[in-house]
Amino acid sequence: QHVEGIQVKKNQDGNWYGFISGGQDPNSKLIRLDFGKSLQSSPSVHDFGNIGLLDYPIDLNIIFDNNTWTGFTVNYQSNTITRFDFGSSLANTPKATNMGSFGNSLNHPCGLSTIYTSFWSIFITNIDNKSITRLDFKDALNQLPVVTTFPTAPELDSPFDITFLKDCGQIFGFVVNRLKNDVVRMDFPNGILTTPKYTSLGNIGGLSHPHGITEMYRLDNEIFALVANVDNHTISRLYYTTCTEPSILTSTLEHPEQRFYRNPGRYNILLIEDDGLSTESSYCKDIVVVPKPKVSLPNDTIICRESTLTLHGITSEQNYLWSDSSTINSLSVNIHDSIYWLQVKNYFGCKEKDTIKITRYPVNFSWGNDTTFTLGESIDLDAGAGMQEYRWSTGESTSKITVIKPGTYSVFVIDTHTCKMGDTISIALTIDVPNFFTPNNDNINDRWAPRLFFHYPEAIIQICDRFGKTVASYHGSDPGWDGTYNGLPVAPDTYWYIIDLKNGIKPFTGQVSIKR
Repeated sequence: QHVEGIQVKKNQDGNWYGFISGGQDPNSKLIRLDFGKSLQSSPSVHDFGNIGLLDYPIDLNIIFDNNTWTGFTVNYQSNTITRFDFGSSLANTPKATNMGSFGNSLNHPCGLSTIYTSFWSIFITNIDNKSITRLDFKDALNQLPVVTTFPTAPELDSPFDITFLKDCGQIFGFVVNRLKNDVVRMDFPNGILTTPKYTSLGNIGGLSHPHGITEMYRLDNEIFALVANVDNHTISRLYYTTCTEPSILTSTLEHPEQRFYRNPGRYNILLIEDDGLSTESSYCKDIVVVPKPKVSLPNDTIICRESTLTLHGITSEQNYLWSDSSTINSLSVNIHDSIYWLQVKNYFGCKEKDTIKITRYPVNFSWGNDTTFTLGESIDLDAGAGMQEYRWSTGESTSKITVIKPGTYSVFVIDTHTCKMGDTISIALTIDVPNFFTPNNDNINDRWAPRLFFHYPEAIIQICDRFGKTVASYHGSDPGWDGTYNGLPVAPDTYWYIIDLKNGIKPFTGQVSIKR
């Protein structure tokens, strides 16, 4: 009856043993459960009876140190502690020693928890005077400890059980108040041998007269403890949730996998050696993940040829590196289409890059080289389709124009990207006239009168001999030259001609031969 404390331990030989303390008055006892190699087996029971002056033993704690098993229980009625010495194996019958009350420092003790720093300490909760007593075994667990009772605190309403957690070089205690139904955290900012600071965490986990709390366990990425509630016969689970960083939270490998942090913040890495043993040690290192540098170039864009765009990286960082190797805080873009990037680096050496593609329009706008056309023909000038606006030097506004006169023509266009562009071309005029005729009255090629002259009736055609004497002169509307001078046939020879179209174009000159 009155089962109170329980511990389950694995012996060095691989066998599992459970120990139960409890009972009142002469029925107080210690019982061992022998499970063998598996906890799934039905145990055999060994009743050690009332050893070590047990008197309503409540909590029980068994530890392994220096190849020796030692257990402790608190006696609620006699305000004492009993120590169990098992020697090198839990299979042994323990030697039980009542260690007394340590000068009346215990007052209805209920819970105890052991913790190892550079030596073993036992913390005991005293429900009657709402205090906590610490026993420091600086020499050995089988020697008398140094006893310290902490001053009472308002947070300790009815301390019934206690447990401890080591985390990143710090030690925290957790006490359950049986009547107040809350959990109190003990902080030791100045070390385990100093008076702790108490903080009530409130009724977490639906506590209802909590009677006992287990050790704090680390399982994968979680720290938790179980609490037994007497009033509603339930168990509450208290735990610290894990964060979502890094990509791999825990590992038991000697060389863990590479970790990645997705968000900035302060994190810590905890290495535990000999977890759960008296030789347990831990190393903690803070990891500060700083935000990536922020850099933002404008979206990909289009600019007009011959224009300049200045890029500014939207960033608070001071270290710049542009794609052209410059390190100033801005970049003027005035060359061909290309991709530009900006890389920034923060104080911690973290880098970030952004890229922009710049396209220039019009892609290509040119008529090519100057050209010529023959008198009497025409030439088409095409500025290309799809422009918003066309402005020709002729006053026209279509995409194409037809010209029949020589001269310099230009066009100004605005494309669909509102880019403005223009080009100019010079068109020269050539003539196609016969270079000989045969005025012999056979009605074949008797006159030198090219048809193109009829398009220019005001034109003046002048014929000169090799000495510069004018032998004929007529208009474009005339029938042409019949090869005579003053009514007489001229000698067969080569003659010079000058054709003035009288339209502002430089006169054409050339030679024509008479053959008879």
